[in-house]
Amino acid sequence: MRKFLPIAATAMLAACTTTMPTYQAARAPNGAGYFSEPVDGGRHAVSYTGSKEMSAAQVAEFAMLRAAEITIAAGQEWFAVLSTVSRKVQAGDINNIEGRSGSVLSTGSIGTGAGGGASKAGAAPGVSDGSVPTGPSTGGFGGGDVPYQVLERWAPPPVYQTMLVIQMGSGKHVAFEGLEKTPEIYSAQAVMDQIRAKTARTSPPR
Repeated sequence: MRKFLPIAATAMLAACTTTMPTYQAARAPNGAGYFSEPVDGGRHAVSYTGSKEMSAAQVAEFAMLRAAEITIAAGQEWFAVLSTVSRKVQAGDINNIEGRSGSVLSTGSIGTGAGGGASKAGAAPGVSDGSVPTGPSTGGFGGGDVPYQVLERWAPPPVYQTMLVIQMGSGKHVAFEGLEKTPEIYSAQAVMDQIRAKTARTSPPR
């Protein structure tokens, strides 16, 4: 019987009881979804950026799923996780306001003239705070820059992101250059089957 490297027993694939979000490719920098690219030494960087409802565990699982997918696509059997970084980032592009909402009008900071471009009495239209790096705007909502205070309220929410550096391989012989100890090694097919099965169980019916 052919032998393989032992698969790490450490459970990186945390159990989730909530509905699994959609697994997808990222469409923008820090957009929700996966991204992968080759790096030095034949290794790959893999990341998954979650949506606002995703937990850190779900994001980590989807990063592992992507690592498994590209391993199998490359004709390899296993992947080793050489490094892992989990953090929070701002989701998507701050200039894309689709789907965002805020209590801009309830603060009174724009004034009664915001809807038609008129300014408060004695104040310049738009941003009147000279300490803003880009300076005051020229027209508020009536034909100039969007007030800086409004853009602040449209800032995207922080979301979880997991970044992996992996090395792929097959068989039982492997060398991990530059590492002092053997990293965690996973069967690509087992990881993919496990996470896809969980996704199928937790996804609502279409």
